[in-house]
Amino acid sequence: MAITNEENQTNATQEDVALDNLDVELSKDEKKRLRIEKERKDMLDKLLSNEIKHLREKVAFILHNSSSARNSDNELVWQYWTTFESKHIIKGAISKSGMKELTKQSSIIRERCRIQYDYKLFEADEKVKKKRGKLEEEKRQEAVDEKPVDLPLCSIYIDETGKTQKHLAVGSLWNYDGFAILNASSELIKWKERENIDYEFHFNKLSKNKLQVYKTFFLKFLQLMPTSAFKAIIINRDGLKNISEAITDLIFHLINKGILHENSSGRAPLPRRLQVWLDADEEGSDKLRLENIKERLNRQNIEGLNLGDFEAVNSEKNIFIQAVDLFTAALNRKINTEVNNGRNHKDEFADYILTLLNFKIDNLDKSNLEIDKSKIFDLTYTEINN
Repeated sequence: MAITNEENQTNATQEDVALDNLDVELSKDEKKRLRIEKERKDMLDKLLSNEIKHLREKVAFILHNSSSARNSDNELVWQYWTTFESKHIIKGAISKSGMKELTKQSSIIRERCRIQYDYKLFEADEKVKKKRGKLEEEKRQEAVDEKPVDLPLCSIYIDETGKTQKHLAVGSLWNYDGFAILNASSELIKWKERENIDYEFHFNKLSKNKLQVYKTFFLKFLQLMPTSAFKAIIINRDGLKNISEAITDLIFHLINKGILHENSSGRAPLPRRLQVWLDADEEGSDKLRLENIKERLNRQNIEGLNLGDFEAVNSEKNIFIQAVDLFTAALNRKINTEVNNGRNHKDEFADYILTLLNFKIDNLDKSNLEIDKSKIFDLTYTEINN
């Protein structure tokens, strides 16, 4: 049977009840704003954790990974059908009986409108948005078919470490294939279910009896995502008065230098749409940090770089945030050796990760005592290989 939006409507009804119980002084518009913000966050968490079960998350997945689908409803609907309902399409053709089983175009487009207009996510290009807006004002129609230019993606997952230690570092995971993410997540979820693993993978929660499981997780992740890359940036904390600002600077330089390197090396040439996913910390500071980084990247005027969604996301079920947490913490374990009281299972795991990645700690410039934050810091790149 075709996917319906019944589950999403049920969830929305439950949220309505909760929001209606808020302070009676809240206006109707404020309640609506809070409801939309909650729906937006819930959908993002599910999407990036690859809990893609219902219509809304499936439409979001296509929009997330396809620039052409953001700009063309025909392209969106076709990609939705071929990705999630391909059994009804035989050699590119749809039978009459198959049409009855496919999700209705109007349902898919309605969710696209909600995601792009209400949630302000995975939006169309400005030219398409203006044309769609004009039609919707005059005729209450939603779709305009532009001949799409499908930009490839670059998705970056980011985490930081060392706020109270000698060296401050930011680690990142770079991926270029959203559909590979879906497959990797699916395989790792199945593996966790077979092994009865019900916890997140975080370096600070690693115990001796979980060491082998952690090693297996990271190895499987690399095998499933062979075209991804880890990158890192590090600075000595001496003389840094504002650690939060320093982290923002580090993230900016990591992304800026990384994009230029990927383009010049031919590994991920521009034009490309950039998406950044930050391990969530505090909502207000996360939003400010991401807006500052986005604004600074805009000012670089990098030809062919199109800035997409920059969001802070929950790591609870996001294997990519968890993977970058393990990498960044392993790096921290090696560069801040003075905090270690002898070797233990965490040192063994840190060595295991960095050896798998062929990540050379000695290549990192850890002095940086008088470096001006307006300059590019030392970066070390490593690619994941089978």
